[in-house]
Amino acid sequence: MAQEAGTVELIEAKFRGMMGSLERSSKLVDFWYVLFGFSAAGLFAFLTLSYTTDAPIKSDAAWNARAAYHLVHTGVMGADEANPRPQLHREPIPILVIAALLLVHPDFDKPYTVAELTSGPLAKTAKDVNAFWRFLAALFIFLLCKELFSDRLLAAALALICLAASEVLFFAVPQNVDRLFTEIPAAALVLMASWSAVRFVRTKSIARAAWLGISLGALALTKAAFLYIGIGFITLLVALEGLKFFRADTPRESLRDVSAAYAILVLTMLAISATWIVRNYVEFGKPQMSDRADAILGYRLLMAEQPLLGQIYAYSPTVLRRVIEPWTGYAPEDLRTGGRLEGLAYAQGWPEVKKRLKDKGFEGEENEWLRRAALNLAIQHPIRGIASIGVFAYKGMGFMSDPNIAAFIGVDRMILIALNAVAVLCFLGLFLGAVVVGNQVLAAAFGLGAGLFLFTAMFTPALVRFNAPITPLVIISLLWLLTAGSRWAFGRRVGGDAHE
Repeated sequence: MAQEAGTVELIEAKFRGMMGSLERSSKLVDFWYVLFGFSAAGLFAFLTLSYTTDAPIKSDAAWNARAAYHLVHTGVMGADEANPRPQLHREPIPILVIAALLLVHPDFDKPYTVAELTSGPLAKTAKDVNAFWRFLAALFIFLLCKELFSDRLLAAALALICLAASEVLFFAVPQNVDRLFTEIPAAALVLMASWSAVRFVRTKSIARAAWLGISLGALALTKAAFLYIGIGFITLLVALEGLKFFRADTPRESLRDVSAAYAILVLTMLAISATWIVRNYVEFGKPQMSDRADAILGYRLLMAEQPLLGQIYAYSPTVLRRVIEPWTGYAPEDLRTGGRLEGLAYAQGWPEVKKRLKDKGFEGEENEWLRRAALNLAIQHPIRGIASIGVFAYKGMGFMSDPNIAAFIGVDRMILIALNAVAVLCFLGLFLGAVVVGNQVLAAAFGLGAGLFLFTAMFTPALVRFNAPITPLVIISLLWLLTAGSRWAFGRRVGGDAHE
C-alpha cells in the first residue's frame, strides 16, 4: 500500500509540474503576442504622419479644434472664433486629447491663432493626434482577436488581416485620417470597450466591471449616442446572464457576486458620464450630453416624411439606381428641382429648415420646432416611423463602400458595394445568432457595434460616416465566421474560442 501511495504521489507531482510548465509557456506566448501587438500598433500609429496634410480643418472638426485651442489658452472649452463661451455642442474627450497635443508638441510652443491652427502647417500637426487613436485601435484589434481565437498564431494573423482591411476601408481614408472628426476616436474606444466586455463576461470581477464601466463612459464622452447604446448593451448582458442563471443550478453566492459586478459596472459608467452632464447642467441648466440630439432627430424624422420607396431610390448608389428604377417607379429627374423627391434635399438642408420655419410663422429656437415636428410625426404616423428604420438602415450600411473609398483604393465600386453588403449582413447575423443562443462572449464582442448600427437607423439621418467606427468589428466578425466555417468544413478546430 505504501508503494502504491508513493506512486500516486509521484504521478501527481509530475502532473503538477507539467501543468506549471504549460502555464508558464502559455504566459510567455501571451507576452510575445502582446509585444507583437504593441509593435504593430506603433507602426500603425507612425503611418499616420504620412497621411495627414495641411488641408484646412472644416465643419464639425473645426469645432473640436477651436474648443481645444480655447481650452489651452483660456481654460474655456468653447468653439467661438473669439471671446469663447462654454459650449454644449461637442463631446469632451476628443477635445481634451487635441488640447493635450497642443500642450506637449513643440510646434505649438510659439504663439499661434485659431486660423493658423485650422489651416496650414499647424493644421497638419494637429491632425497627428489621430496617431494616438490609431495606436489604441490597432492594439485593441490584437487584444480582441486574442480573446476570440484561442490559437495565438492564428489570432495574430487574423488581427493583421483585420488591421490591413480596416486601414484600406477606414483608417487611412483621407476623409477620416486627414480630419479631426470623432470617427477614429470612436472606433478605438468601441474596440477597447468590446475587448473589456468580452473579458468581463468571462470573469465577472469587480476590477473588470469597473474597467468596462470606464470604457463605456469614455465612449459616451466621445459620442453621446453611446450613453444610450451603453445602457442598452448592459441591459442585454444582464438579460443573457439572467437566462444563464435560470437554466443552471447556480449557487446563491455566485448570483450575489455577479449582481455586485453589474452594479459596479453601471455605477462606474454613469459616474464617468455624469461628469459632463453635471457640467452642462451647471453651465446651461440642461442635464444632457450635447445639444445636437434635437436637431439630429428632427432632421431624421423630417426626412422620414418623404416617400419611402423614393428614399430607397435616392439613397442607393448611382450604379444601383438603374437596376431598381422599374421596381421603385422613380427616375433621375425625380431628384432634380421640381421632381417628386426634391423634398429630400429640403429635409436635409438647414437653410431649407429655416425657410420652413419662416413659412409656418414660427418664432423661437429652431431645436424646439424640430422637437415638436419629430413628436408630431411619431404620434400621427407611427407605422411610417417604424418602416423608415429599415430605409435608414439601408442608407447607413454603405460605410465601407463610399465612392471616396473606392477611388482611394482603386476598386470598382460595385465590387465594394457587394462585399460591404455581405460583411454587414454577416456581422448583424452573427450578433443576432449569439443573442438567440445566449453566447455572451460574441454578444459582448459585437453588441456595441450592432447597437450603434441600430441607433443610427432609428434616431439619425444615417450618414454613412456615423457607422464607420464599427468597420474593424465587422471585419473581425467576418473572420470569425470564416474560421468557424472552416472548422466545420474540415472537421478540425482552427479558430474561435468564443464559447461560454
